[in-house]
Amino acid sequence: MAGGVPMSEQPLVSILTPSFNQAEWLGSNIRSVALQTYPDIEHIVIDGGSTDGSVELLEEAEGITWRSGPDRGQADAINKAFALSTGEIIGWINSDDAYFDDRVIEDVVRFFQRHPEVDVVYGHAAQVDGNGRIIWMIWVPPFWRRVLKVTNLIGQPVAFIRRRALREPMLDETYQFAMDYELWLRLEREGRVFRRISRITAVDRHQPGRKSETIAEVLHSDFNRLAESHGRGYPRGKRVLSWGFYTLRRAMGAILVPRIPCDLAFTDVRTPKTEILKRQLFSWRSAWPRDYRQP
Repeated sequence: MAGGVPMSEQPLVSILTPSFNQAEWLGSNIRSVALQTYPDIEHIVIDGGSTDGSVELLEEAEGITWRSGPDRGQADAINKAFALSTGEIIGWINSDDAYFDDRVIEDVVRFFQRHPEVDVVYGHAAQVDGNGRIIWMIWVPPFWRRVLKVTNLIGQPVAFIRRRALREPMLDETYQFAMDYELWLRLEREGRVFRRISRITAVDRHQPGRKSETIAEVLHSDFNRLAESHGRGYPRGKRVLSWGFYTLRRAMGAILVPRIPCDLAFTDVRTPKTEILKRQLFSWRSAWPRDYRQP
């Protein structure tokens, strides 16, 4: 979809965060948004009625909009946050994830302003464990619709979307895990323009309580539905293609290590660059994503 309405000189950016019993990580998430150098941000947190101290944390946090109460799951929480939001640019970052450094949103806004035809901007990511140790750097390729049909190449925390490209409800609530993938496939089918920004934008936390780590059967069900509704599916030789794509991302991720800045918004990271690079190049199996291991 070429062209597009120019955005404001300093557009409001809405960051949407769903959360449920994630007090251990929620503070890092909130800090990573609060530390951004870009001034016009609204951070909206929808909590599903947590009982682990999350509500108390939200009560003490400054500069955020939040609601807490029962919901129908993550997609419902995001839809509620989107309905409350007013920004021209939308970011969606789960409560156990975070923005990488303090200039992420400033750089993304500048990219959108330089490219008025672009609807979705996404970047690279750092995958970390529950203790904030970087497992590996996730290199994300420039947009290629054929690759998107095979695998979800855009991790949800690394992406930002123009409001004009979205509708209410923002997400399909019938998906429990692959709602972000469904959104990318839907936007691509509508002719929306995707573009990668050449920087690390987010931290993707890989921890035992993570939803996609606990209910693989439902995840596969979501993927099967996507194959039917959006033509998403693996061609023959899926395992070879998956391994090849993973190998490429792993190798290319090594070039991201020297780019790790000092002014991190995700202040939990305490991993020396030499250790990250060693793990990136030699400790492959330990960080082999589940999607590449499934039969």
